Amino acid sequence: MPNHDSATTAEQVPARKLGDTWEGWAGEIEENNGDLATSPWYFLGFYSAALLMIHGIAWFLWFLAEPRLAEIGTWVKNTVLIGGLSVIIAMDAGLLLVTATILTGKNFVPYYKGKHVALSPLLPVIVKIGSKFGLSKDRISNSLLQVGNRITAANTRRIQSTELLILLPRCLTKVMRDSINEIAGRYGVMAHVCGGGQQARQLLAEKKPKGVIAVACERDLMAGVQDVGAAIPVIAIANKRPEGPCRNTHIDLVEMENAFRSFLGEAPLQRDEPLAVQ
Repeated sequence: MPNHDSATTAEQVPARKLGDTWEGWAGEIEENNGDLATSPWYFLGFYSAALLMIHGIAWFLWFLAEPRLAEIGTWVKNTVLIGGLSVIIAMDAGLLLVTATILTGKNFVPYYKGKHVALSPLLPVIVKIGSKFGLSKDRISNSLLQVGNRITAANTRRIQSTELLILLPRCLTKVMRDSINEIAGRYGVMAHVCGGGQQARQLLAEKKPKGVIAVACERDLMAGVQDVGAAIPVIAIANKRPEGPCRNTHIDLVEMENAFRSFLGEAPLQRDEPLAVQ
């Protein structure tokens, strides 16, 4: 990542502390004891529904505008029609390429760099659609991050361990931090505990990594990805919060180790394989 990009990001984005996204939390335990792991297919399904809505709105607007555009001139009508169809076809093609990438694990999304799915302008619509099916915004965010992680894994070229940056929240249990540090040490990487978004951006500007593994809750991960703007590949691992946010959280260590392996060009662990560190 170019030096000026990370420096500019660190300077321009307002300071944000990890946990700010939970302001107003009343202390209740989250659904499923804070484990919000959600299949990427939920996000893709709701994305498809949002596109269908766009198709319907576009057809309705064309139905209303076509006679008036024809009165202005055939070339105007054709220009609007071609332009509208081009936008819709591009959106549909993007969804098909993302779906093919998720299905196969191979890269079908060459335009991905700088275009993380968390930056999709359809996200508010997708959240509303998901809520109609009983999924919270955090669950939809988790599903979205799963999509982003798989696209990142498919697009990322092998990097050196010195080019990888690991960002951890302070809310992880000591046992979990120790386990992550053991795995990181096995791969020759050092993990950094960050107290806020500003500190994370400073590390990005200082280390200039070619890949990032970030651990936090869905809300902080979404805010972080949107802050950075997907200038570098990120694998985002959502923590599990059996005691509520910001205290004694933990993660899936197989998911963490596979994130290392993805960036370092190694085959992923299967669930019945032992971790690198016992």
